[in-house]
Amino acid sequence: MQRKTNDQGEQERKMSLVHFAHATRSQFLKLVALVKWIRISKRMDVCYSIDYLLDLQSQYFIDTADRLVAMTRGDLELARLPEYHIAPAIDVLVLGTYNRMPSKIKEAFIPPAKITPREQKLVTSRLNQLIESRLSRLSSGIPPNIKEIHINNGLATLLVPGEFEIKITLLGETEMTKWTLLNIKILVEDYELGMGLPLVHPLQLNQLHGVLQSRMNVSLNPIKEAFSFLHSFCVSLQLDVLFCQTSRLAAGRLRDNITIEKYDPKERVLVVGYWVKRSKSRRLTVGQVKCDAQYRVQIYEDPNDKLGGLKVRHFPHAPQLGRLDSGAGMLSIDRLLSETYVVRCKERLMRLRRILEAAEPRLEVKMTGISAPSLSLALLPDTSSKDEMMTVSVNSFCGKVLCNVHILSAEHEDVLAFGKALYSSQCSAHTIQMYLRKLRVALVIERYRRSVKALPVREVQEAELLPFAKECLGDAPAQRIILQFLRSEDYYLLVTFSPDEKAVVKTHIQLLEVVGDRAQFIQLEDDEMNGMHVKEAINQGTMRFSPSHKTSLQEECSREQRLAFAVATVEDRITYMYLAAELMKKGIGVDVRKDSAHVPGGLALHITDVKNVVPFEASEFFECCIRCCLRLDNRNRYTFQFEMCFENIPLVRDVPHGLPHRRDGEPDATWLQELNHINQSSPEKLVELIIHRLMRYLYMYKVVHQFSLAYEKHFKNYCNIEAYTFHKLVVSYGDNRDMLMILAFNVKSQAPGSSEDFFFLNFGQSMPHRQFNSTEIDWHQKPRWNPHSMMSQLMRDDLKETNDLVFTMHFLCETIRPLVAIGNFSRIRFQSQKSLSQLIGPDVHFPFRLKYHLYALDQTTLRLMQGNVILEIKLLEGCKIAVRDVSRYRPRCAGLFQLFSNIDSETTAIMNDEIAIPQSDNPQTAGPTMWTPEQFMDSLDERPEEIDPRMAITSQPILMSHDTIIKACDFKDTEGRITCPLDEYLCSISYLQRALLTLERMSPRATLNKNSSSNLSCGFVTIIDAKPDFIRFRASQMNGDGVNATSMVHYKIYLCPVAMTLKIRIEFEEGTNSAATADNLKTLTTYFEKVVFPCGDEYALQSYICLTRLTSFEATQSIANLMNVQMEHPPTSKCCVQLSLTYNNTSTKKLAPATKVDQPLQNIIFNVIVSQSRTSESFSVLRFIYRIKENFVVVPSANEKNKQMADEVNAETKTSGGNPIWNLVRLVMDRFNSGDWNPGNRDEPIISSVAPPTYVNPGSVAGPSSVAAPGSVSIQQPGSVLQPGSMMGPQSVNALQYGMHRQPMGGPQSMQMNPSSVGQPGSVGGPGSHQQHMMNPGSVGPGSVGGPGSVNPGSVGYPQWNPPSVGQSYHHPLHHQQYPPQ
Repeated sequence: MQRKTNDQGEQERKMSLVHFAHATRSQFLKLVALVKWIRISKRMDVCYSIDYLLDLQSQYFIDTADRLVAMTRGDLELARLPEYHIAPAIDVLVLGTYNRMPSKIKEAFIPPAKITPREQKLVTSRLNQLIESRLSRLSSGIPPNIKEIHINNGLATLLVPGEFEIKITLLGETEMTKWTLLNIKILVEDYELGMGLPLVHPLQLNQLHGVLQSRMNVSLNPIKEAFSFLHSFCVSLQLDVLFCQTSRLAAGRLRDNITIEKYDPKERVLVVGYWVKRSKSRRLTVGQVKCDAQYRVQIYEDPNDKLGGLKVRHFPHAPQLGRLDSGAGMLSIDRLLSETYVVRCKERLMRLRRILEAAEPRLEVKMTGISAPSLSLALLPDTSSKDEMMTVSVNSFCGKVLCNVHILSAEHEDVLAFGKALYSSQCSAHTIQMYLRKLRVALVIERYRRSVKALPVREVQEAELLPFAKECLGDAPAQRIILQFLRSEDYYLLVTFSPDEKAVVKTHIQLLEVVGDRAQFIQLEDDEMNGMHVKEAINQGTMRFSPSHKTSLQEECSREQRLAFAVATVEDRITYMYLAAELMKKGIGVDVRKDSAHVPGGLALHITDVKNVVPFEASEFFECCIRCCLRLDNRNRYTFQFEMCFENIPLVRDVPHGLPHRRDGEPDATWLQELNHINQSSPEKLVELIIHRLMRYLYMYKVVHQFSLAYEKHFKNYCNIEAYTFHKLVVSYGDNRDMLMILAFNVKSQAPGSSEDFFFLNFGQSMPHRQFNSTEIDWHQKPRWNPHSMMSQLMRDDLKETNDLVFTMHFLCETIRPLVAIGNFSRIRFQSQKSLSQLIGPDVHFPFRLKYHLYALDQTTLRLMQGNVILEIKLLEGCKIAVRDVSRYRPRCAGLFQLFSNIDSETTAIMNDEIAIPQSDNPQTAGPTMWTPEQFMDSLDERPEEIDPRMAITSQPILMSHDTIIKACDFKDTEGRITCPLDEYLCSISYLQRALLTLERMSPRATLNKNSSSNLSCGFVTIIDAKPDFIRFRASQMNGDGVNATSMVHYKIYLCPVAMTLKIRIEFEEGTNSAATADNLKTLTTYFEKVVFPCGDEYALQSYICLTRLTSFEATQSIANLMNVQMEHPPTSKCCVQLSLTYNNTSTKKLAPATKVDQPLQNIIFNVIVSQSRTSESFSVLRFIYRIKENFVVVPSANEKNKQMADEVNAETKTSGGNPIWNLVRLVMDRFNSGDWNPGNRDEPIISSVAPPTYVNPGSVAGPSSVAAPGSVSIQQPGSVLQPGSMMGPQSVNALQYGMHRQPMGGPQSMQMNPSSVGQPGSVGGPGSHQQHMMNPGSVGPGSVGGPGSVNPGSVGYPQWNPPSVGQSYHHPLHHQQYPPQ
C-alpha cells in the first residue's frame, strides 16, 4: 500500500484504499460466518479425527527420518562399499584366471614354515640314506614275498601283492633308533559281497598297528616280524572271504548243487562239494535226503609252506582245473568253480561219446562248441539241417545230461527219457538203441507233419473219427498220422511208420474213404505214390536238389516230399473228378488224361466239346484252337491255369519297335491265364468262370476275325496292332501311332449270349513310334490326350449292337486329327467372375467358372460352350467338318463364317440346309438370352455406320475341311500368349458382353452397388449403339470444366473382321484436344489391344476409359508417353514403369479401378508401378493425385521431401507449361536410373515399396499362390481418396508380351491348373490368353489375386475436394439391369 500511495495520484490512492478495505472486510465476514458454522456443525468432529491421524502419521515420518540419520552417522559409519580391486579384475578379464591373493588371507590360515624348503630336502635326503643302510643290513632276513620296496621322502614302503602294504621310517641317526610304523594298508578285497569296500574296520586296523609296533620294537628283525604277523592275518582273511562267497552261492544261485563239507579257520581248510546227487536210503529218517557230491575242491594253507599262501586241491584230480590268484588280492570262488565246471563237462561228454559209439557204431557223433561243448548226433542218414540234429550237453551247474532235438518239442517223452538214461549210471547198449529207434520214428513223423502244412489237408486225431472208421485202423501200426482233405472231407490219408534196419524208418500210405455209415480203403496206383522218382520230378520242373557226386538219399525222393506229392496227386484227382462232373452237366465234353511234359502227375482236364454252350457258329475259332485244357497249380496256392494253344492267329503284333516281327516267329502261341477267386470258389463257380472265359475268347475272335480281313487290305496303313491276346485287343492309331484303342469283352450274365454282355472300349495314349528307337526323347513336349474318350460310352453301345469293329476303327482313324485339335478346349481352365459380380450384384463365394465346356452328343456331334455361346461341331464324311451357332434363343456369333474364311477361303462355305435346333426341356438352365441394344442405349445413334456384311450372324452350318478346323484350334505362343484363332474369337465375343455391362455401370443412370469398395466416381458414359460385334459409346472429357464439360470422347470397341480380335477406335471432338495426334491415338488404341483386352478385367476397362478422357493441359500426351514407356520397355533397361489399372482392397477383399476420378471431376488418382525389371519380385507403387483444373500434382505423403519433389514438378510445369503427370514420372525414372533410389528402401520419400505377401491357397483351386485367403485385414481410412488397399503389381497392367505375367506358361500361377491334377493332361492356355480370367483379371503382383503387399497411405496429406463419406452411395431413378439380361 505504501508503494502504491507513492506512485499514484490522490484520486487513485483513495480508490485503492476503498478497494482494500472492502476486500479485507469481506474476508473477515467470511471468517466470522465460518466460525459460527463450526460451533454448530457436527461434521467438524470427523475433521478433528482426520487431522489427528494426519498429525500422527507426520510424527511417524519425522521419527523415521531422525532414526535413519542417527544410523547413518553412527552405526553405518563403517558399512561402506570397499574399494574396487582393479588389478584382480584386469587379471580375470585379460588372463581368465585369478592369480593374486591378499597376503592377509594366507597369513590367517597358513602358519609360516618352521624350516625352509632347502632344509627339508636336506633332512629327507639324510633319512633316505639311513633307511637304505639299515635295510641293506637286514636284506638277508627279508621274506621273498615282499615284492616291492620304495624309499622316498624319508619313508620306506613295503608291498606284498594281494595281502598288505606298510610304510616305515627312522626318527634318528643312532643305531638304537627303532623303526617307526607309519601306516598299514590291507589289500585283500571282495567285490562279490563287499562291493570293493575295506574288509578291516579302522578300529581293528589301529589295534593291529599298535600290536605290530610293539612287536617290531622288541624283534631282532622288525621287517620279518611285520611280514609274518600281517601275512598270517591276510591268509586267514582270504579264507574267510572264500567261505562267505561259498555260503552265498550255496544259499542262492547254486542251491542244491554245491555243499560246504568242511570249514576250519584254525586249520585253515575249506572243502566244497559240487554236482550233488540226492538219494534216499532206508537208514535215513523219513523225509531226509542223502546228498553225495560227485566232485570236491579243497582250499587250504600248507603248514610246511607258510609263505606259499592258500592252495587248491581237486578230487578227483584232472589237468587244467581251476586255480586261485591270491596275488591279485581279489579272490572269487565263483570263478574257481566256473573254470572247474568247463573241464568236468568236457570229461563227461567224452565219456558219453564213447558209450554212444560203442552202442551204435554207425551213429556219427561230433563234438561241437568251445565255451559250451556239446555232442551232435545225426539220427537219420539224410539229415542235413541242424534242426533235426540231436544235441547232447551237460548242465554245468548240476552235471545232468541234457538232450534236445530242435524240430521236436522240448517236453517230448522220448527225448527226456533218453537224457535220463544217459545220466544214470546203468545205461546199457540195448537201452540206447531202443531210444534211438523211437527218436528216429518221431523225427520222421514231424517231417511229415511239417511237409503237409502248406497243403490242403489237416491232421485229425483218432478220437475225432467215427466208430466204424476206427475199426478199419485196428491192424495199422501204433505210430501213424491221419490227414483229412480240406476240399474233400470224406477222404482221409493214413500214413503209418515202423522202424526198419535197411530203410531206417518204413512208411506206408493208404487212402480211406468215409461215406455215410461205411469206411473203406482205396487202392492207390503205383505211379501216383511209390513209382515216382526224383529224376522224373526234376524233369517235370517241380523239385530241385543241389548237385552231389556221392550217393545219398538226395538221389531218391525223400519221404516227406513223397507225402506232399501223394497228397497233391490225390487232391488233383478228387478235384478233377468233381470238376468233370460239373462240366458234363453243362454239356461240355471233357477228358482227364496225363501229360508228362508238364506238372508232376501230368493230370490235366482237357475240354473237347463246347458246342452246346456256344450261342453262335464259331468254327473258325476251333480250327485255330489246338489245345484247351485246365491245369491245377497247388505249389504256392491253390489256383487253376486255363491254357489254350492257337495257330494261325488272325492278328499279330506288327508295331515296328525294332523288335523281331511276330509273323516270322512260331506259327502258334499259348496263353495261360489264371482263374481268379479260386480259393473261395465252388466247382459250380469254377465251371461258370471257364464258360465265361470261353465266351470272352469267342466274342473277341468274332469281331477280330472280321476286322483282320479289312486290316490286311486297308487299315494297316492307318493303324498298328499293339497286342491281341484273344481276351484283349490293343490298336495304336493316329499320325504318330500314339493313340490307343483297347477292346475287351465282359460276360456279365449267367447265360452266355445275353443282352447284359457288353464290350469294354477304352482309349489311352502311348509314346509316339518315332521315339521308340530315338536316342533323345523330348519329355517336355506338348502333352497328349485321346479325345475319343469323350465318346467311349457311345461307341461302346454302337459296337454292342453292330459287332462291327471295321466301322469303329474307320471312325477312329478318320476323326483323330480334328478331334485332337478340338479337344484342346476340354482342358480345365477357369475364368474369373469376381469383378463382374461386384459390378452387377452381390459377391459370390467362388467367383470362377469353367471357361469352356466340351461334350459329345453322339459319335459325330460335339458342342463347345463358352458362357452363353454354344457352337455345334459335326464330323462329316470326306474329311469335312460343319460348325454352326446353336446358342439358345438366337445365334450370337457375329462373323463366325469370316473367322474360318480367313483361315481357308477355298474350302470354307455355308451349307444351305438349315438344321433345326432342339428346344431345351428346362429353359431356366439352358443359359441366358442375348442382350438387346434397347436395354442399354439412352439416345439415338448420332453417327450411323454401315453394317459390315462380313460380320453377319447366321445359324446355318459352315462347312470346312479338317485342316481348317485344326488351324482354328491350334494353340500357339503368339507374343507371349498361348492362344488360337477360335479361342481369340470366342473371348472377344464374351468380352463385348462383359464390356457392355461395365459401361452400363459407368452411365449416369447406374445405381452404385453397396457391396462395391469404391466410393469415387468413374465418370459419365453414354452407350450409343450396341451389336454383337461392336459397342459404341461416348463420355465427357475431363478438361477442367468438371461436370459442366460439354466436349465428348467417342469410342467404338469392335471385332476386327481381318484379325478377328477386339480393337478400339477413339475420336475426340474437333478442336477439343490438341494432343490427340495420330501417334498418340495409335498408342491409346494399341494399349487397349495389347494390355486392356488381354487383361480381361472390367475394372481395368473403367480405368482405361478414365485415362483416355483426361484432356486438360495436353494430358493425353502424358498418358500416351506412359503407355509407350510401358509397352516399349527394352529388356536391358534398369527401370520398368507401368500403369496400374486394378487394385484389391485387402480389408474388404473387393476389387476396384486403380484410376478414379471424384464426383466433381476435378481430381484423378494415378497409380504407377516401378520395378527394376519385368521379372523382378520386388516393385513399388507411385501414387499421386492430379488436379485437373489447377494442373498440378499432389503426392499423398507426410514426408517433406515428397512435397518438395511435387512442388518442383509443379513449379517447372507452371514455368514451362505442359502437363505435370509425365514430368513427375520422368523425374522418378531419372532418380531410379541414377541409383539414388533403391526398390528395397522403405524410407524412399516418393515411392512406397510393396513386398509380395503370402496368401493361403484355397482348396478349390489347384496350384500355389492362388486366391488371397479370406480373413486378411487391412485398416481402411474413412473418406480416403485412394481407397487404401492392396495395389496391383505389374501383372495386371499389360499383357504378357510386355513381361507382366512372370510365370513361364499358363498365365498367372495362382489359378493355372496343374495338368497332372485334372483329368486331361496338359494345358492349352498360356500366359496372356483369356484363361487369365481364371485369376483376378487385371490383378498384379506375383502369384496373388490382390497383388503383392498392401499400400495404405491413409488420408494424411490428401487435398480437400469433398469426397463422399464412407458408406454413402448415389441412387438414380433407373434400376440396374438384370444380368444376364433376358
